[in-house]
Amino acid sequence: MGLVLVHEIFGLDDYAKSVGDQLARNGYWAAVVDMYRGKRASSLEEGFKLRSSLTEDEIAGALKGGLQLLKEKMGASAKIGTMGFCMGGGFSLLGACSADFAFCVDYYGLIEDADKLEGIKGPIAVILGSEDERVTPWAYQHLLPAATKHKKRVDVHLYPNARHAFHRPNWEGHNPQAAKDAWNKTLMFLSQFKQ
Repeated sequence: MGLVLVHEIFGLDDYAKSVGDQLARNGYWAAVVDMYRGKRASSLEEGFKLRSSLTEDEIAGALKGGLQLLKEKMGASAKIGTMGFCMGGGFSLLGACSADFAFCVDYYGLIEDADKLEGIKGPIAVILGSEDERVTPWAYQHLLPAATKHKKRVDVHLYPNARHAFHRPNWEGHNPQAAKDAWNKTLMFLSQFKQ
């Protein structure tokens, strides 16, 4: 089983690579896509500029490229999903809505049009922090109603006293307990797709 992993707004950094390594240690293939093609952001402002330069087609193309790479390595029948954090969570959800992914793990990411969920083929795991003032309200006001409307399965894990990006180490909002539990929930979710 494999995952196309999408980094946060800062770009393909050591944190994103470490998540890919963790997945590999747990027996999963991981293709970590580089949305910024080698560039990295040193600040949130720079990250937002890099993010805004990407088109929806480029985002979908990068995820489809990761999917194709994993299918070539693992075989056409392999179960492959998407996973991402923050911006990458939204990108992974967007990719799962438009390509042949078996599932999606979205750590506090959002998409502009929740009705795109109509195209998703498998279940979604959404990891949220109660103190995330942007993504968590979006999930309850837009994502879950769209999932209900389009009859999609969503596993929601909401962590109290956790801010946006709580999984990222060395971040001011890092919540080690929530991060550890969320990772365990992620592995439990992934285990159902093992062949």
